[in-house]
Amino acid sequence: MKDKIVIIGGGGHAKSVISTIKKLDRYEILGYTDFKDNGPILGIKFIGSDEILPDILIKNVNCKAVIGIGSVGLSDKRIETYNMLKEIGFELPAIKAKSAIVKEEVSIGEGTVLLENVTVGIGSKIGRCVIINAGSIIYHQCSIGDFVHLAPMTYISSSSVIGNNSFIGIGAAITENIEIDESCLIGAGAAILNNVKKNDKYFGIPKFPVSNKNRVNTYGR
Repeated sequence: MKDKIVIIGGGGHAKSVISTIKKLDRYEILGYTDFKDNGPILGIKFIGSDEILPDILIKNVNCKAVIGIGSVGLSDKRIETYNMLKEIGFELPAIKAKSAIVKEEVSIGEGTVLLENVTVGIGSKIGRCVIINAGSIIYHQCSIGDFVHLAPMTYISSSSVIGNNSFIGIGAAITENIEIDESCLIGAGAAILNNVKKNDKYFGIPKFPVSNKNRVNTYGR
């Protein structure tokens, strides 16, 4: 018997998550929640706002949940959603695409999603509710903190550390033994050759700092 699961969010990232879960053939997707009905997503129906989630769990004991909310910038909304789901009592399984490669001695936290063609190297530690987008590569013995979002085709070289709630933009490359602190934003295509301090924001090759004054977070829900 398949485990039942509900998707939180009905935007573009949710569509990627639904596609990944359907290919696993392990879960029965009950539907997705959102602020509004976006119509069927890959055949998955809208079941209401987040307010119905307690009833969903009462009627479907042991139902799982997965966060289908993407973000550009900090992950505040995903953190808020995670805390809500845990308070209700949902279990958040890690979701790994069939094409994702996870090497030996890797730990993956609850609620983390590995999309298509991801590679996680030997001995790496992945935190809770991390998004590892399509084609990203994490080399051996890296540490990826909670609620980190790695955009597609990012490269994290060996023994590097990404702090909680940081965003790494599409195609960015982090060289070996680099520490990126909490709540940092690394722009698309940036090359990170030195450590990055908490709350810093960098773009370019090599990286150059950008003011945090106008930092904007965009949520894909």
